[in-house]
Amino acid sequence: MLNGIENISQLLRFASANGWGYDAVAEPPAVGAGLWERVSVGIVRDRVSGDGWETGRITGGTRQTQSVEQRGGWTITRSVRITSPESSIDLGYLAIRLPRRLPHMILDAKSNDRGPFSSLLNRPAADQALSLEGDFDSHFRLYVPSGYERDALYVFTPDLMALLIDESGDLDVEIRDDRLIVYKPGGFAFERVATWERFERIRQTVGEKAWSQTDMYLDERVAAAPGLRFAGPAQNDVGASGSRLRSRLPRMAWVGIGIALASLVFAAAIVWIVLSAVF
Repeated sequence: MLNGIENISQLLRFASANGWGYDAVAEPPAVGAGLWERVSVGIVRDRVSGDGWETGRITGGTRQTQSVEQRGGWTITRSVRITSPESSIDLGYLAIRLPRRLPHMILDAKSNDRGPFSSLLNRPAADQALSLEGDFDSHFRLYVPSGYERDALYVFTPDLMALLIDESGDLDVEIRDDRLIVYKPGGFAFERVATWERFERIRQTVGEKAWSQTDMYLDERVAAAPGLRFAGPAQNDVGASGSRLRSRLPRMAWVGIGIALASLVFAAAIVWIVLSAVF
């Protein structure tokens, strides 16, 4: 039983007592484009992992990893230090393994937005938003790759939507490859009993329902691809157009564009004033 965790050694003992793994430092659970293009260069601290799930906190910093390269018949392994330029990264996550690779989908929780701004580090392009039935849209903005709207309806059934609202309504959710990831800016409070009880509920409700709902998912676009020698229930892949959402321009990019336009307007006004004075 957990009576409160005050330091790393207690977290290690707590994980061991429950049969879970513990790593003081680890790599993020997913890499590549989308949200994780920002966090994949960060560091996972205090990762606790169990059967088909892991949780931790991702921050900026420097970590050691390996680079493997094939040259002719030789395999060259190098030790590489990766330094994150994103010192502002501070994100808690719970990643749950799913039985299939799925289209990339993001649920942006409205309750953790900062005024008009989303809490997402990297927000998808607006034209990929999909409205669902009931009051789900009042809790989440769902983003789905263009052309995969029907697939999203297959995954997000009314019972799964209800569980997402009840158990993770204040958390952003990302389905990425074969993982369902819930995350929270600022991280989770590992020292609180309620945090671990909540993780257990999310795994047993949202996680189990998402697993059963996606166990037989098949991307027909891949199955119909020319040259594919086998297509059926064992096919486990997603088409290129569905594997990653398109991102909108970051907020700071719009700020830069606004500053540039303002500078142009100001310069044009100066030129007009000068010309008016001359002529």
